[in-house]
Amino acid sequence: MEENVIKIATDYWRLLALSAKIANNLEHTEKVKYSNQLRYFLKSIQNNLMECKLEIVNLEGQNFDTGMAATAINMDEFSPNDELIVEQMLEPLIMKNGVIKKQAVIKLAKRS
Repeated sequence: MEENVIKIATDYWRLLALSAKIANNLEHTEKVKYSNQLRYFLKSIQNNLMECKLEIVNLEGQNFDTGMAATAINMDEFSPNDELIVEQMLEPLIMKNGVIKKQAVIKLAKRS
């Protein structure tokens, strides 16, 4: 059952991320309105996951470390000496009581 909850939460999270990209292309008033609704839905996901002792961990903006619980889709674009950050999470990291239940899928960028 927990695995199904994680899959549903992942798909819902991805749908919200896609919706946020679409909302960014709207006029300011509409963008604000939909962005607020998307934040509400994300908070709802987080609250429901908490009831199952699960949590989504946001890695965006963090320094990339090869020990992260994440798979980088564009790691081959960088040299070993590059300082990297997590630019975008394509799928969330989900944990339960400090234990990784689902690794994140991320996109990296060079630290500016």
